Amino acid sequence: MQENTSPFIILTDAHGLESSTKDALVVLALTREEIESGLFASALERLHVLAGSRESALRYRESLVFVVDGYDDDPRELQEIPEVRGFFASLTIHWPHWLWFLTRRTGSITLLMSLLCDSEICRDSRGVIGVEFLDADDLSRKLMDLFARGNAMFDCFDITDDQAKASAQSALAELQEQP
Repeated sequence: MQENTSPFIILTDAHGLESSTKDALVVLALTREEIESGLFASALERLHVLAGSRESALRYRESLVFVVDGYDDDPRELQEIPEVRGFFASLTIHWPHWLWFLTRRTGSITLLMSLLCDSEICRDSRGVIGVEFLDADDLSRKLMDLFARGNAMFDCFDITDDQAKASAQSALAELQEQP
């Protein structure tokens, strides 16, 4: 009999995620109501689980994506909505570990940085084709801030310099590959 290795989905809250021992794609689902109220405590609680132990930090490395629900009828991209940008700026003040946890090859890092930095959506006749960062120094400062504040987790959990460096390099590569 062949073992079933098909992916599966488990919907859970922070407590369920904390007690999980399985590798997973972690989806941070945010609602328009959460964004516009500016109350990020629930999102922060869910994110803290990822960085709550060495085991979790290593298990969920490059496994996080975020989705924002409720703006489907808004013609603007998320980066063009001040409330979304403000929410992520506030959340990031309290949780700097995005670059370790965000998935690669999904556009998540570019989306996050375009929410945190001065950026402009690039469009052509087909629609959105990419993001332009308007101030390279601002992008560099924000990346360095995330790396520097994220180092506390690495020190606390004895994550090696090689692991941290590899994660940083892959995050930077993601930004360089975006159109």
